[in-house]
Amino acid sequence: ILGMLVKSIETTAEEDGKAHLSKVGTHLAEQSLDFDSRNFGFRRLTDLVQASGVARLERIGKNPTIVRVRLTDEGKPLRKK
Repeated sequence: ILGMLVKSIETTAEEDGKAHLSKVGTHLAEQSLDFDSRNFGFRRLTDLVQASGVARLERIGKNPTIVRVRLTDEGKPLRKK
């Protein structure tokens, strides 16, 4: 699941490296039609992302709250030296 999550964030990220969580969820569902965070023991996708350690969440505004995610160093592909 971590690989799928990283790929979905990378694919949906904007120029600033952040992706809207809703787009990440849509991409995950397109990649695996039976994807559901509850299958992994998490009530919501935000809970799964937080627990994964591969991305950080950023909440913007209220009603509705916009949630964006950015990969942490653990989630980024290794760079060539």
